[in-house]
Amino acid sequence: MKTHASDNPHEWTNNFLDDCHEMAREHLAPYLGKMFENCNLAMLEFADKAESNTSQIRFMEAGNIIKRNRDNIENSFFESLQQGFTRFKQACNRQGTRSLPATFSTDISEDQMTLVSKDDTDIQVAIQNMVASASLGATLELTGIKQRLSVLNNGHKLEENQIPAGPHALANAFHKAAEGLVLEHESRLIVYLLFDRFVLSNTAALYEQYNEKLLKAGLLQHLKYEARKNPNTPQKKRSASNNNQQSSSATGGNAQGPGQSLSDELFDSILSLMSQRNPRLNHAPANAVQQTEIVSAIHSVQQKLDNLDTRVIPDQATGQLAHSVGHLVATLSAEREQLFNGVDRRHMPEADTQVIDLVGMMFEYMLNDADIPNVAKAVLSRLHTPYLKVAIMDRTFFSDNEHTAHILLNELAQAGAHWVFENAPERGILPCMRKIVARIIFEFDDDLTIFNDLLETLRSNIDDLEVKANRIEEHSRQAAEGKEKLELARLCADTAITELVGKYTVPAAIRQMLGETWNDKLTFIFLREPNADQSDSWRLALQTIESILWCTEPKTTTEEQTALRECSMDTHKQIQQSLDTLSAYGASDLAADMSLVREYTQAAFSAPPPDPAESSNPEQAVASETRRPDQGEGTVAEDSPPHKQAGIFAEYMTNQSDEQTDAAIMDDTITPETVAAMEALDAVPFGTWFTLQADEGQAAIQAKLSWHSHISGNYMFVDSMGKRSAVLHRGELVRLMMSGRAEAIEPVQHPFVQRAMEKIRRVLGGEQATQA
Repeated sequence: MKTHASDNPHEWTNNFLDDCHEMAREHLAPYLGKMFENCNLAMLEFADKAESNTSQIRFMEAGNIIKRNRDNIENSFFESLQQGFTRFKQACNRQGTRSLPATFSTDISEDQMTLVSKDDTDIQVAIQNMVASASLGATLELTGIKQRLSVLNNGHKLEENQIPAGPHALANAFHKAAEGLVLEHESRLIVYLLFDRFVLSNTAALYEQYNEKLLKAGLLQHLKYEARKNPNTPQKKRSASNNNQQSSSATGGNAQGPGQSLSDELFDSILSLMSQRNPRLNHAPANAVQQTEIVSAIHSVQQKLDNLDTRVIPDQATGQLAHSVGHLVATLSAEREQLFNGVDRRHMPEADTQVIDLVGMMFEYMLNDADIPNVAKAVLSRLHTPYLKVAIMDRTFFSDNEHTAHILLNELAQAGAHWVFENAPERGILPCMRKIVARIIFEFDDDLTIFNDLLETLRSNIDDLEVKANRIEEHSRQAAEGKEKLELARLCADTAITELVGKYTVPAAIRQMLGETWNDKLTFIFLREPNADQSDSWRLALQTIESILWCTEPKTTTEEQTALRECSMDTHKQIQQSLDTLSAYGASDLAADMSLVREYTQAAFSAPPPDPAESSNPEQAVASETRRPDQGEGTVAEDSPPHKQAGIFAEYMTNQSDEQTDAAIMDDTITPETVAAMEALDAVPFGTWFTLQADEGQAAIQAKLSWHSHISGNYMFVDSMGKRSAVLHRGELVRLMMSGRAEAIEPVQHPFVQRAMEKIRRVLGGEQATQA
């Protein structure tokens, strides 16, 4: 451990742990805020899909409860986070005190995580699953943190549930913070799942930064991790001598076999072109190096590959590689030079030299593949040396589609292109790829059967990702459909109430009641009733609203007041019955609503008489005629505040950009090119991948067309994990297609190795043509 400037080691430890605590808090705060921002929308979506009116109301109320308690939950969560670091500092400062334990507990053992209520087993399982998932996604980082913190803990070993700000600690802190939420079981479970999705699943970068901070402090700087072999796994040794004669032959011939899809002609033509490029190798060397010596030299280079290779260490702030693709190419060349330093190249058979060069060109092709993210290229480039050994041992690797190492490399490259996310590498297949690469580097000796196990591991992980992505995509579609349906329901409710209020001079308090209680009732009716605006419930609600308006509008003439006195009792009774009938559609205080109606009905009797000057106005005279709820047109009092706009739709329309608004009305300037682009869009099936560049200043993204709304004309695109990545209006998408900034991606026809071999042949053939 480094010598630190402070003379007091306890003081340095406390200050250092305070810095770690602040780092964790700064990382977690925005993700926790994101979780709360999505809580209300999640509860609305569950309310829309609720099987009963009671459940629907509970979900709606849960969103309000969470919103009111947000500050308390956040404060409690971060207080528990701080307490975890405080307990660890106390444990570290107990050096030499025999009466006290030298280790500490973050208070989240399995027994302590057991919930008070035996009925809450779902939540207990959710907690255990989210902790296990977060721990699995950062296994190496947490191992390093645990061992380095043990140094601070006076050398006493830590368990994962004792790591301050570790997955166990974070889950326990949130569980304690959420205890104050008075929610139904289903709503509480949703909150825990949201915490897992928005907070715990985004901790991998925190633990990388945590580990790096401990490393920079001088704690176990040379700590390395080794992938251990399972002693119970039988190792089938494949004799390398079976392929020795074939690999050392200067003729470059290939063994024939079933399942070869890369033709021998392609492979032989590449070797022929390589021979023409290096005519000095067109002779059999004296004292040729044996294959076993070449394999041994490659194995020595392979063992020098560090498990924490600099090629896979990203910049923590940006998530981008610290080394460019050019650096990776240079690294591959350096590995081959190390090999030739161990073997005299002049005595290597031509076929083996060509195989080594061919593997190098194949991996350089991979590094220049625009479809594979840089972070995946860095991981896959570490396979260069192990695959040199594969190709030397068995040259059918290049031409045999059934060769397991051939298949594994194809599927790793495809998985890297499809399931790796540069900005969030922990989301997709990259953690699995790292483990597979590490196993090949540390466990692959001369037994090719290891690739069978690794291929099964990769496919199992991809299957899991596909299931998860399909589930997330379905949820994204349902959320988009539910949001649009909710927006349409709000719009219809707003429109209906606005039209009714426009007929009457309405007191401000009545307007507020209609904007709150009755807007929600109309919205619920629209969401739950088939043909909502034609249903009996919808018509009853509108009739009741108009009765309330008629009763509470100030009556300024004797005729109006007389009519109100005669009908008020019956009208109030009808309103009361309607309120009872419609009570299933949203919660409301019936007694308070009726009290308000009666109060303003009474006030309507004492309305001041009209101004004589105004009564001479014919239009005013018409307005002062006696009206019943189904008669006449009125005016809205100018001093009345606007009624509440329950307006997800209104807010949505307000937030539309000028570009989207222009796109929505582009039908005014339709051209033949526009028509052709629209027809092309209509012919594109769902599931088609696009390259999208919404803004010229932004990088293009790849996204899959997943959903189209006939209500708004919006098209939704998702990423590989099914998460929504873009929503474009039809007109905007057509405009992007016309400008070339939105293009459907043609599916890849051939696997990686075949594409690489064909490219290499074209490049070598072009070189020969140039020389000629």
